[in-house]
This record gives sequence, C-alpha cells and structure tokens, in this order.
Amino acid sequence: MEWFDAFEELMATIERFVAVHGHAPREVAVSPQLYAWLSDIRRESASLSGSALEDLSTIPTPYGQVSLQIDEALNEFEIMPQ
Repeated sequence: MEWFDAFEELMATIERFVAVHGHAPREVAVSPQLYAWLSDIRRESASLSGSALEDLSTIPTPYGQVSLQIDEALNEFEIMPQ
C-alpha cells in the first residue's frame, strides 16, 4: 500500500460523522485490504506492548466501540461510516 495512515483516516472519518450527526456511526465499512492492514497493525501493537489483543471487528474510539465491516465493493483506501 502507498503511504496512508489508516488509523488517522479512520478516526477522521468518524469525527466528521460525529460533527454532522451528533453521534458515532454504528459501523464503518472498509475494504478487505484495509481491514487486514488494520488488523495486522493492531496485532503487532498488542504484541509489542504486551497487552491483550482486542476484538478486531471493533475499533475503540472516544465515542465507544465502532464495528468494522468488510465491504468488497470499496477500494483499498475507502472508509464508509454507516
């Protein structure tokens, strides 16, 4: 993948959704590639910090847990809150 800060983009997308709707999305759809990349980063982070691995199908946010869904119709950089 080209340089792309997946977590930064994911959180920015959630922040924009909150600004418009007043609450966090219940789920965020991402491409299979982005889901795999996010999962790999989270596994590595948990391993390096010695912490327990969190549920990879949710992402912690300042607004609570948001479900991550795979949408094969999205390109590898798209993030769609729902």
